[in-house]
Amino acid sequence: MAVLVAVPAVLGLAAAPVPAAPPAGAVTNPCERLNAGEVLFPSHGAHRVTFATAKAYGSIEVLITGCVSTRDGYVREWQSTGFAGRSGFAPPGKMWQDTLYSPEGSFSFTEALGRENPGTALKYHTINRNSRWGGEPGPSYNQYFEGEDGGADENLWFYLQQGDYEQAAVINWNREPDMPTVQGASFAIFLHAGNSPTLGCISTDLPTVTRLLKSAAPGDRIIMGVEPAVFTRNTKTTAAPQPAAGKTSSPQPAVPLPAKVLAAGLGAAAILTGVVVIARRRERP
Repeated sequence: MAVLVAVPAVLGLAAAPVPAAPPAGAVTNPCERLNAGEVLFPSHGAHRVTFATAKAYGSIEVLITGCVSTRDGYVREWQSTGFAGRSGFAPPGKMWQDTLYSPEGSFSFTEALGRENPGTALKYHTINRNSRWGGEPGPSYNQYFEGEDGGADENLWFYLQQGDYEQAAVINWNREPDMPTVQGASFAIFLHAGNSPTLGCISTDLPTVTRLLKSAAPGDRIIMGVEPAVFTRNTKTTAAPQPAAGKTSSPQPAVPLPAKVLAAGLGAAAILTGVVVIARRRERP
């Protein structure tokens, strides 16, 4: 669904750039977690898998990571930051129209839309003044069509002029081929440009969306949601030692010693052990 229109855009001023650094404490390489079997949503063997993850429910800042399958497993191609819906990701059973949630799960890419096809293999809709995304109950619900606005339909041309739908990949939430369409279960969920908090979409910078579209093919997927729902809690790749009960200090990493220092220390320990043994022998009756 469309993003919230920012004041700088209305005034014709450039919006302040969003820092590229991932959210604090974020899982920074989901591709490795996918290789290790630590992702709870299926990738269905997709050649490319994009992750969009937030730290917790209610958080709208997301880390977006592109992974591509190779002979050695999935590797990270690129990474960016962005935003989810204004309410964050939907907890299970809460995804519904006008909640301002982004859906959680694994969804395919099969369609895209924008000003001009950047060279994507996805079915592409070039937006014109009559372009709509169906929000009215009926057969056009959560589908692209061209015609009169029924009232709840989304005017794609308007959001193109705002820069949000300059390029967008359609996320197949509540639509085929991923699932039957349920009237009222939300519509127009895209990964699009704009880099602003949204009404349910995932928004990031235009170069990131364009890069995704250029390499995308039907069947590529996006796995999205909060980290505790996307990744297993106890993992092979990220497990860390926990402090003993009642202790509050953080464990300190071991610092490797130079070989010469280590050898000298072992030699000193051996000499000390010999002295102690001799002393104990002398003390015996």
